[in-house]
Amino acid sequence: MASHARANSAFVKEMKAQNAHHFKKPVILPEAKKPATLEREWEDKITRTSWQLSEGPISILITLTKGGPPDGLLTMIPILSLSVEGKKMLRVEGSESFPDNPVFVVQIAELDPGNPYKEVVFSTFTGGAHCCSDTRILTSSKDGKTWKTIEMDSIDGEPLEVRDLNGDGRFEFAFPDNSFLYTFGCYACSAAPLHVLQLQDGNLRDVSGQSQFRPNQVKSLENLIEWAGDGMDMNGFLAGYVAQKILLGEGAQAWKLMLKYYDRKGDWGLDFCSVKENDKGECPPGKNKTLSYPDALERFYKKTGYELKK
Repeated sequence: MASHARANSAFVKEMKAQNAHHFKKPVILPEAKKPATLEREWEDKITRTSWQLSEGPISILITLTKGGPPDGLLTMIPILSLSVEGKKMLRVEGSESFPDNPVFVVQIAELDPGNPYKEVVFSTFTGGAHCCSDTRILTSSKDGKTWKTIEMDSIDGEPLEVRDLNGDGRFEFAFPDNSFLYTFGCYACSAAPLHVLQLQDGNLRDVSGQSQFRPNQVKSLENLIEWAGDGMDMNGFLAGYVAQKILLGEGAQAWKLMLKYYDRKGDWGLDFCSVKENDKGECPPGKNKTLSYPDALERFYKKTGYELKK
């Protein structure tokens, strides 16, 4: 245990030295802007069953409907109704949250300037440990005549809100890349880089590595470095750290540091099925392979779209 702590201390010291150039000046991000927002946090009991939010031609009505089997827990499901220029356009059902006590956020924000109206973000919390935001985006066509709903993947944590990361008036989704959770270590052991999604022409695009968000990625790197310490799981941390450096164009430097300090005894996330699994999600006998940590990490980066240049 003492030798493990010493190795971690040496790694942290070298990591800080290699990244000192990023922090010669404080990392100052634009002042956070918040769009028109309606949010319901958890309360002891429901005191109302409808909410309204409006901005310009967009009007939102949230109502609750009862759900659940007759002999099971009573649930309340939030329903969003969208009207534009006084015309009803969409009705969207959120996920049930706490039994009889939904938690949700609704925002009207400019996500995609390629159409005439702002977007509506509707995110509900499903409840449970390390889970989950269920998020829908309501966006119009380029001519504004029709609307559609985009369903995002579930994200760890409470209802997801958009942020204007660079102060240009356009809002993005920004959160730790959930693909790193549990991949090379336990939930609390897993570090993750900042994942940034932008709505472009009605589709969500990964823009994490774009230069306009570099200050945000440097701030994310700073947070990772502050989190690192003697008691951390080295392989769970290194996976997220190297990916964060890839987004900053410094993956080769971080890869070399990983090769020097990764835990040779760690075995989390090193097994994979070399052929397609069966319908039950099982790997055929003899087809389960075990990689070294560097090989498993490189394979994971290729799968998740992180372009490692050694």
